[in-house]
Amino acid sequence: METLEIYGFQKRVFETDPSYSQIPVKDYEDLPYDIFFEEFMSSNSPVIIKNICNEWDSSKHWVENEKINYDYFITNYGEFEAPVADCNKINFNAQCKCDMKIKEYMKYLKKENKNQVLYLKDWHLKAILQKENLAYNFYKVPKCFASDWLNEYAEDMQEDDFRFVYIGPKDSWTPLHADVYSSYSWSVNVVGRKKWILFPPGEEEKLKDPLGNLPLLFNAKDHKNIKYFKVIQEKGDAIFVPSGWYHQVFNLYDTISVNHNFINSCNIEKVWVALQKNLDDVEKEIAEFKDSPEFVSQCQVILKSLFGMDMQFFVTFIIYIAKKRLNQIYGKKFIVFNDYTFGNNHITLDLKIILKILKYIGDHPLITSKILSNELISQHHDIIKKIFEITKEDKIFSID
Repeated sequence: METLEIYGFQKRVFETDPSYSQIPVKDYEDLPYDIFFEEFMSSNSPVIIKNICNEWDSSKHWVENEKINYDYFITNYGEFEAPVADCNKINFNAQCKCDMKIKEYMKYLKKENKNQVLYLKDWHLKAILQKENLAYNFYKVPKCFASDWLNEYAEDMQEDDFRFVYIGPKDSWTPLHADVYSSYSWSVNVVGRKKWILFPPGEEEKLKDPLGNLPLLFNAKDHKNIKYFKVIQEKGDAIFVPSGWYHQVFNLYDTISVNHNFINSCNIEKVWVALQKNLDDVEKEIAEFKDSPEFVSQCQVILKSLFGMDMQFFVTFIIYIAKKRLNQIYGKKFIVFNDYTFGNNHITLDLKIILKILKYIGDHPLITSKILSNELISQHHDIIKKIFEITKEDKIFSID
């Protein structure tokens, strides 16, 4: 078990616009946790991290002669189903999807000549194996990505997680998008090669048509004066995609990747800002009904369908993490992803950032509406008091 700590961290930086000549490349063994925390997560900057999955079971069993071990998947996961996108069939600006059994998908993948380009996406393999009480440790969460409130919460609540396996043939692709909730993401190539196109926050606005729609794929010939970065991700590489960075991905070879979306103290304010922006957009869209008694609640329903969460979930999520960190500061040990605990400096910073978000929530008009339950509002006030008592004398960090 490893304790993750941050040292000498003085200031939170939420809005940066670094001028990259290229995406930095680091070796996993040469990237201490606190350096990654400050240089990349805190500054919302992308990075490639090499040699990150050398010891994973998946690197040993899913790969044979530098190619996908089809028979292993058929033997061990063949009867499981996974969502598969047809990259050649587009409906409402999205790839058409269906479910396929893994054994059928592997038979397709083995074919030399394929009539379709089918991309297996968003497969919750780890959760499936846990539910079936089967061996599920086919990878280990890298220490640099261990501060992951989103999957920590999902695991504790036994809810749908944000941990996925992607398997795709050469020429399969993922459309231009930003990640759910404005979260971070990481993706590790177990085998294969990908090409990424990444856009710093704000550049996507230059790609929109007069109706505000983004293209399915970016083509440099069609758009001028756009800042973007082209990244080749090799076998064994992780790529860290920061919050709000739009991106599109192409598989250059048959490729398998393990992927997480995650939220922590470094990007929770960005998630809050994105939540508010989406709510504002919804309220403007249906402003003609603002005098209706159902207006506020209906906005929350639409917000959840568009953004993936509503105010109730966000507040519940933040309060849960706050309670857990308070228990940790009082000495109760929690192990995340079976491997890691957090030091007191780390926990203190988490609590200070959470306090900042809880104050934002307290100033929001919805706190006085009936969208949040009385119990949740009471917990909100109680948590603020508890965190303030713990952190008011602490001078280690500044978040101003």
